[in-house]
Amino acid sequence: MKNYCLLISVFFCISVYSQPVIPQKGEGSKFFINCANMYFEVDSAKGARITSFKLNDNEILYVNFNNPNAKDMAGSTFWPSPQIWPWPPAVNLDSKPYRAMIKQNKIVFAGKADNSANFNSMLRFYKTISANAADTSIIIDYCIKNEKTASQKWAPWEVTRVINGGLTVFAKGEGKVTGDMAVRTKEITGYVWYDQDATLGKTGAKYFSDGKGWLAHVVDGEMLFIKKFEDIPLLSAASKEAEIEVYTAGDQSYTELENQGAYASIASKDSVTWRVKWFARKLPAFVDASVGSTSLTNYIEAVLKREAPLTGISPENKFNVSIYPNPATNILTVETGLSVGENAKLHIIDIQGRIVLKRSLTQSSVRINIEHLQQGFYIYDIKQGNETLSKGQLLIRH
Repeated sequence: MKNYCLLISVFFCISVYSQPVIPQKGEGSKFFINCANMYFEVDSAKGARITSFKLNDNEILYVNFNNPNAKDMAGSTFWPSPQIWPWPPAVNLDSKPYRAMIKQNKIVFAGKADNSANFNSMLRFYKTISANAADTSIIIDYCIKNEKTASQKWAPWEVTRVINGGLTVFAKGEGKVTGDMAVRTKEITGYVWYDQDATLGKTGAKYFSDGKGWLAHVVDGEMLFIKKFEDIPLLSAASKEAEIEVYTAGDQSYTELENQGAYASIASKDSVTWRVKWFARKLPAFVDASVGSTSLTNYIEAVLKREAPLTGISPENKFNVSIYPNPATNILTVETGLSVGENAKLHIIDIQGRIVLKRSLTQSSVRINIEHLQQGFYIYDIKQGNETLSKGQLLIRH
């Protein structure tokens, strides 16, 4: 079936409790989307490059466009794979201006066809960007159009630069982790970990691996950045490339979190599209951001599933506390059995790690109105001083 760039499918927020997120035109050539506590920015004059991705006003990406040693190596870009083309990338694809327009709840970017003699690909890129309020994500639809009169074979390749340092993890797929930087990774119970803080000062290198459709990175031990994409079989990747690639620059200024789609033939004047979703979350206090952490991988998997329970949160009830009904609708009842004067506190935390409800429990049984909370999964904890009386998962359905 043919895919046409100008007919990229529109994403609709079908959740009954979400509203469309409307993109905005910023200063100069910039466009942006605010979705919950995330800010996402694209500069049409820089090849429709993603130039900022913030969580609570804290930058996740490497955005130093003035670094003389890494010119045009900031933000997140899109290339054709494999890298059989000579460096640098074709400017019409990577860095030259794209036409841009806001169409309903999307920003549509259209680039010019590459016509450089040394690249000889005659490709044209389109990028369509929207936000999903239901799972608090940014959706990027990349489109590769073949402008040649003959078919071409390419794979889509997203290259996202973050400030060097932090912790990278993904679920391992088939085969082995390869490349010069493979020795810096650790495979633990099906996940591959790369602790950049432990390898600072070493020369630039790269590793390659098959994955399971996502790649995550922890910034400053507090912010979680996740990219979700199609999980492709090991043999579907382009030659000498992989579904997941991670590169640390030789000057240690940035690290590239790279993901690739299937290597496929594109007929003349035809095109293929490839979707990537971005998530950013503040890590809850119960998540340990360290190599091998099951609380971190369970939290990542829960964010990706969104409608699945947060399986990394083991129910705990040391003092026979009751919180019901669960699933809850409009009223939540908490029974602590505490005596007069023995106060406790209830916290309800959303999947982004934000405390959305605080309540002092001054009676043995307290009824709490939760009508204002959106449907979905939450974490709750009940504490008396530093002592946790109970914690677990809460599902709200209106």
